[in-house]
Order: sequence, then structure tokens, then C-alpha cells
Amino acid sequence: MSLPEINTDKGPGAFSPLDRGLQFCRKLGRGATWVSGFALITVCALVMVEVLLRKFVGVTLGGMDEITGYVLAVAVTWTLAFALLEQAHIRIDVLYNLANRRTRAALDLISLVSMTGFMLLLTYWAGQLLTSTLQFGSTSNSALQVPLWLPQSLWVGGLVFFSLTLVLLCLRTFGYLLRGDAAAITRIVGIKAVEEEVEEQAAPSRLDHVTQG
Repeated sequence: MSLPEINTDKGPGAFSPLDRGLQFCRKLGRGATWVSGFALITVCALVMVEVLLRKFVGVTLGGMDEITGYVLAVAVTWTLAFALLEQAHIRIDVLYNLANRRTRAALDLISLVSMTGFMLLLTYWAGQLLTSTLQFGSTSNSALQVPLWLPQSLWVGGLVFFSLTLVLLCLRTFGYLLRGDAAAITRIVGIKAVEEEVEEQAAPSRLDHVTQG
């Protein structure tokens, strides 16, 4: 279930800013996901070039393993929010599918609050690490001597963005909880049913068929 469907719910006007905030997070997350994807493709291409150079020329670009680690860490944190809003995170649904609507909503809320608490704690300590790095002017223990505040700043920025998205989603979900709307909670933070995933995969194929026809 995509995020724009949240706004089809006729909720109190007080929740409008939350909807707009979540829409902004989704747009920013989508953009960050594209950038992260291109960055990973670029790194893969550079790694391939280095392997070929080592094999046939006997030279190396140097530091590709270190750069790859930085890019991967930053890319992961900046794509977490978009995955969350697209309900793409993996969850165990063996018992979930057997529960009724209210129980599912309770499980969804527990999982969301747990993830939010964990990410806020992780973001705090990541920020402490960045602060220490800036204070001591730390560099990587490698030939590149990369100032660690550069990759760490991007990494922490992604964690902050994800944490902010989680907080906004929690507030929106609590609003539904106060109204007793269990279906809405499941709709925005629940696990997609198998039928929904099949429908999403089949929709582009049907569109292509209609266009060609």
C-alpha cells in the first residue's frame, strides 16, 4: 500500500501536517534511493575495473574496498525510510496472518514503536561517534587517510532522516489508534498480504498488455 493512499482517509485536520511531512519524506526517500542506487552501480563498475587492471596490467586503483564500505553504509541508511513507507521491510508473518484485525493492528503498532525506539537510540550514539570524530579530527587507518567525518556525516544524516520518518509515522498511527481505526493502522504500517504483492506485480504487466493492444 503506497503512502499517497493515507491522504484518502478523512481524518481530523490536525493530522494534515503529518500527512504532508510523510509525503515529503517519501519524496526525499525516493530521490535518495535513486542516488544510492547509482552510487552502488558506480562502485561496482569501479571494482570491476580494478579487478581487470589487477589481472591484466598488474596495477590497482587503491582504496576501493574502503570506498565501497563507505558507499554501502551511507546508501543503506538513506534508503531505509523509503523502504519503510513502501512497507518493504521484512517481517515474520506466520502468526500475523492468523490474527484478527485488532490483533494485527496491535502487532503493527508494537513493531513500529520498537523500531522507532531502537533507531532513536542508534542515531543518538551515531551522533556521539560523529562528535568524537570531529573533536579528534580522526582519519581512516589506510593509505587514503579519509577524514572520517565525511562518510560519518552522510551516514548519520541517513539515520536522522529514517528516525524522523519513524516518529512522523508513529504520530500518524497514534492518531488512528485514538480514533479506534484498526484498519487504517494496518493499511499504513502493516504487512502486505500475498494477494496485494501479487496484484502489485501483475499491474505493470496488465498495463503493458493494454498499451500494446
